[in-house]
Amino acid sequence: MTSHIKSELSLLSELFFSILLTACIAIYLYKTFETFPWLPFIGIPIGLAIMVACWERKKHSWSMFITGLIISSIIWSIVFNWSSLLGIFH
Repeated sequence: MTSHIKSELSLLSELFFSILLTACIAIYLYKTFETFPWLPFIGIPIGLAIMVACWERKKHSWSMFITGLIISSIIWSIVFNWSSLLGIFH
């Protein structure tokens, strides 16, 4: 494999891991608590993204992992809070 293919596979695996990680956290919080705690759910991936960004600043950028964490946490928060969001507008 060329280095270009390896770097693309690395980016895709970072994105997939961030989506999988936030989905697992969301399902755990959804099953554990009666009402979905959206603020801690958004805070956990953002905190993890900040830690990874500070920890790996020089070696590897992990930009796709950090972006995937933040975007997927916002999307999963909307998905799991959809019923309460509809209650606000009615």
